[in-house]
Amino acid sequence: MKSSVTVSGGGIIGNYIASRLANNNIESLVVEKSDGNNNQTENIRTLTLNSYSKKLLDDIGIKIPCAEIKTIKVFEGEGSGKIDFRAEEIDEDNLSYVVFFNELQNLLQQKVLEKTLFRSEIKKITKKDSEEISEVYISNDKTIETKFIAGCDGRNSNVAKLAEYTEMTGDYNQTAITFTASCCLEDKHAAYQIFSDKGIFAIMPLPSNIGDSTHTVVWSVDNEKLDNQNIEQYVNEYMSYFEGKLSSEIKVNSSILSFKLFNHHFKNYVSGSTVLIGDAAHSIHPLAGQGINLGFADADAFCEEIINGFEKSINIDQRLVLKRYEVRRKNMNLLMLKSMDFFVNLFNSNNLYLKLLRNIGLSRVNKTQFLKKFFISHASGKNKI
Repeated sequence: MKSSVTVSGGGIIGNYIASRLANNNIESLVVEKSDGNNNQTENIRTLTLNSYSKKLLDDIGIKIPCAEIKTIKVFEGEGSGKIDFRAEEIDEDNLSYVVFFNELQNLLQQKVLEKTLFRSEIKKITKKDSEEISEVYISNDKTIETKFIAGCDGRNSNVAKLAEYTEMTGDYNQTAITFTASCCLEDKHAAYQIFSDKGIFAIMPLPSNIGDSTHTVVWSVDNEKLDNQNIEQYVNEYMSYFEGKLSSEIKVNSSILSFKLFNHHFKNYVSGSTVLIGDAAHSIHPLAGQGINLGFADADAFCEEIINGFEKSINIDQRLVLKRYEVRRKNMNLLMLKSMDFFVNLFNSNNLYLKLLRNIGLSRVNKTQFLKKFFISHASGKNKI
């Protein structure tokens, strides 16, 4: 088999890349270790897309039910500090869009079914003599001759392991808890985020076909607080605190999912014919919901460089194309990771003076228009991240 681009990982980012390249008449194959069947019957996990990520999906014909977020309300649980971000402050209709992970994954998968090799995994990568062509050996004894190998295979990227990338990791010592819940909040187009010693609690509306009173909750909790009780017990015990802050009963109406939180990134994103994209290259705290948007920004930059390269020359310069992608994305992603680490440490501290600083800081930013516009523009994707 031959392909200009071989994508390792048939997740959201990998399938987006394959679909976008196909729209520009560039051959690609997706190597996916699962059987392609989504057996989950319950929609729980959500993603928060910024405006730019949603536009990327619109441009390839992906239309997905979403909840529009017009306002983000952030406040300190133990104080009076607060800040409101509004779409109208940057002349936009919405700040972000909440979608179901499974729905987006399925829509993207359907667009590239004919290009996907299911139940397959890359086992070995070798370089052909005197050519910018690699041979990719996959688990079903097939071989792909390809010019580019895009690692879109998540946090434990097989491509990163095979190409021996140097990884840096960090542990937030927190667990993310997520579920859907029924509640009646005053603003149906608002996302709320509360910082407290009981965790970082975020609640957002779900697509309208689910129901106006149904929301998604993402709750980050220090691991030490879960040492003596299970997650369901913790949710039941402390939900009333957030009900009081939001002046609404919050009733869990789904299973409760959880996963440990950590960050990682690589010293380089490129090695030979391989390149790391999205979660394969980096992961950050879900505090601002920007992980998926960084992935789409990576995918956009990669596709732009590949498409431009093929448009300019039949003999595309592999090294130059990949280096341009790395220069565009690596430092930006690292800056976002460090910024999230700073905010997690600031808002997770129980130090009295830091709590006072948080309260003052939120209130000051809320009164400073140019700072608010700066934060809103970046979070919403108006300024590309």
